[in-house]
Amino acid sequence: MLLTIWNTLFYAPLYNLLLVIIAIMPSGNVGLAIILITILVKLVLFPLTQRSIESQLKMKAVEPEIAEIKARITDKTEQNKAIYLLYKEKNLNPFSSCLLILVQIPVIIALYQVFLNGLGDTSVVNAYSFVRIPESFNLNFLGFLDLGVPSIILAIGAGITQYFQGKLAQSRQGKPTGEGMSGQIAKSMQTQMLYVLPVFIAFISYRLAGAVALYWIVSNLFTIGQELYTLRKMRKNAVTIA
Repeated sequence: MLLTIWNTLFYAPLYNLLLVIIAIMPSGNVGLAIILITILVKLVLFPLTQRSIESQLKMKAVEPEIAEIKARITDKTEQNKAIYLLYKEKNLNPFSSCLLILVQIPVIIALYQVFLNGLGDTSVVNAYSFVRIPESFNLNFLGFLDLGVPSIILAIGAGITQYFQGKLAQSRQGKPTGEGMSGQIAKSMQTQMLYVLPVFIAFISYRLAGAVALYWIVSNLFTIGQELYTLRKMRKNAVTIA
């Protein structure tokens, strides 16, 4: 039941969209189709991602005020109450970015699954009757990369772009300021996300088809561009207000 719902709402629409794009690409170029569908999905999710990034930047801006409250008020109940009032005054919701990310997760997973399963899955369940199946799939990318097999070049590219994307994300989130065990765990998790995750993604990408690695590269590059755009936009707005 759940698998059928997942397939109907997320997997099948994205899979058929990829088939349509491949059909209109010169020589059925899969690489160009992957780039285009990744960009289209990221554009659809752009407003949600934008709000998430802006919310985290605003949260970072009030960190000095939160630190001042924690230094001034020792009672945890009163401390939390003061922080809540600060969030209310600044019109901030500390959970908004998490909720927006949760909305994006099903789409991102489905898109990843499309590339993971390959393009030969043209069964009645997944391929719509009105969608024309491309006569051929050109898996050659840039003249020397085969997207149907693992690629060390694309895998390394996926890891490198993930590192820079994570670096940008941490710069807007700031370093964990908690004390004690919780603070140490938060700092350790942040370090692992920055250094271990790119290596993990590069390893996984090399174990899978190059199409998956290309998807990660395009997705990361788009996110990096959006991060830089949002940061520049908010800085410009701050200067204008000042």
